[in-house]
Amino acid sequence: PRHFCPPLHCFTGTYAQIEPFLNEFPNLAVGFTALVTYSSAIAAKDAMKRIPLERLIVETDAPYFLPRQVPKVWCKFSHPGLAFHTVQEMAKLRNISVKSVLSTLRRNTNRLYNL
Repeated sequence: PRHFCPPLHCFTGTYAQIEPFLNEFPNLAVGFTALVTYSSAIAAKDAMKRIPLERLIVETDAPYFLPRQVPKVWCKFSHPGLAFHTVQEMAKLRNISVKSVLSTLRRNTNRLYNL
């Protein structure tokens, strides 16, 4: 159904690719991982910036996708504690505080999973 939609996991595409889904599914949440911490993630960063913050969630896709800032000698596998790097990137791209992003992400998660 149009009003029921699970999160779109690990999005790495362009805004043009996600826009029709955002329009068709008003409850769609789009998940981003630490891949957006890499300079090569130009399209995903643009999409993350343009999608309304109220439609975003942060994922780790553990054990994959270490944030760019985390050397593999320190940590070989991604884990939930590293999601903060994705949150920082989201705040930087939107020019808003990390606190504001975290607050919105908490509301998004609560709404999405009926917590």
